[in-house]
Amino acid sequence: MENLIVYPENQKQLSILKSLLEEMKIRFKSEQKEMVRINISNQAKNSILKGLVDAEKGNLVSEKEANQFFEDVINQMD
Repeated sequence: MENLIVYPENQKQLSILKSLLEEMKIRFKSEQKEMVRINISNQAKNSILKGLVDAEKGNLVSEKEANQFFEDVINQMD
C-alpha cells in the first residue's frame, strides 16, 4: 500500500486533516520539523544567488563536464 505525505499550508488545514483521519480511523504520524538556520558569509550568499540566476538562465554544465574540469585542474597541480 502506498503512503501519502501532505503539506498543510496553515494550522486550520492541519487541524481539519487530523480530524478527518481520526474520524476515518486512518493511522497517521505527525512530525514537527525544525527549521535549521545556517550562518554563512555574504560572499557565500552572493555566490549561491549568482548560481541560482545562472541556472535560471540555463548556464549549466553537465556532471561529466564538471568532473572533467576538476580532473584537468588536479592534473595541472601535479
